[in-house]
Amino acid sequence: MMLEFIFSSTLEVSLAVSIFLAVLLSVPQKYLDRYLPRSRNLLWMILAIRLLFPLQPDFRPVTVRFVAPYRLTGLPPETRMPNLSLIQILTMVWAFGVFLYLLVHLIWYKRFERRMERGRAFSSLSPVQSRLAKETFYEVKYALGIYDPISLWISSEASGPMLLGFCHPKVVIPDCPMDQKNLEMIFRHELMHHRRHDSWYRLMLLGASALHWFNPLVYWMARRAAQDLESSCDRSVVSGQPQEFVCEYAQALLNTAKCLMKRQNVHQTVLVSYFSSGAQRLKKRFAELFSPARKAGVCLIVLSALFVVFSSSLVFVQGNDQNLEWAEKLKVGDISSINIAQEQDLQMGTEYYSAQVKDDFVDWLGNINFKPALYQARNRTEKERMYVTQKDGSRKRVSVFSDGSIQVDGKEYWTYHS
Repeated sequence: MMLEFIFSSTLEVSLAVSIFLAVLLSVPQKYLDRYLPRSRNLLWMILAIRLLFPLQPDFRPVTVRFVAPYRLTGLPPETRMPNLSLIQILTMVWAFGVFLYLLVHLIWYKRFERRMERGRAFSSLSPVQSRLAKETFYEVKYALGIYDPISLWISSEASGPMLLGFCHPKVVIPDCPMDQKNLEMIFRHELMHHRRHDSWYRLMLLGASALHWFNPLVYWMARRAAQDLESSCDRSVVSGQPQEFVCEYAQALLNTAKCLMKRQNVHQTVLVSYFSSGAQRLKKRFAELFSPARKAGVCLIVLSALFVVFSSSLVFVQGNDQNLEWAEKLKVGDISSINIAQEQDLQMGTEYYSAQVKDDFVDWLGNINFKPALYQARNRTEKERMYVTQKDGSRKRVSVFSDGSIQVDGKEYWTYHS
């Protein structure tokens, strides 16, 4: 049941985030562009984190039952193989899709890395140009205060300057002749990606896309996040610099794009940060560089953070469920008696009137979160049945099953501890 629970939670969060993304998609681009790239980046990061962690932080499936008179014990695992329901089939398809998505991208990334490494042996740069590139690289690296071990690769296979790798990062540049100023700007950009840990941010976006591979709006979000990541890095590089430096940086972007026009057929991977861009993206990056001061976007970020907090209840609102309200409001003083029947004889229960049993039951019920079940498992065993009689004369039937699910007055719930 745990995998189905994770799948249902992923569906809920995916649908909730899709509502938010659909609203953003309907907003004209020029309005979003009024905010700083780092603010938009933070917005995507908050949403990606929510997509990556659809469960409650303290998620732990309920595998306990209330046993008379005063204690909780573990349920024995269900040993029979249940017949597969539709939701279980969908869960398996989803899990296989997540595995396949991650596997394909991992294989593609490793092949891409090996291809870049092979290209080092076929570099057409002269020894003088290679030495200039290496000297400039280490000058910029130490000038930025970066002392981590980062390699420089000059590869004939590179489609443009890029930051490659996580634990052992490499700055990869193509074997195109460039002057020192152009190299300096390229290295500032790629090393800024390293300082900001942008490779790990890209990995997080990949994880969110993998979990929600069925949702096209998540792909759109990941693509927009990657674009804003480059713009945000551009702003970080030129921050606090004079206008002359900004012009030199923009010229480096343009020179690199011209140098690499003949290499458009080289494949890329989503886990790599690239210095160069296509014509449309380059135009937008220029606009970001030379635009006047923009809004910080605090309200946008706060709004997205509030959305993340409450998104778990946006799609499947449970506030009007009478059983949930009953479980939440039940107090010891409301209970007249509790009849508890065990698996051996569910028809013959024992009536309890003591305050200790009532208190234990209310405490047990209060430590469980209820979630309406998407399906009812087959071939399970009812382990315990409780009839709670209240002082107003009303009566609730609570059944606990071997798969950890609960029925309240015949309605099915998945449960987990709060």
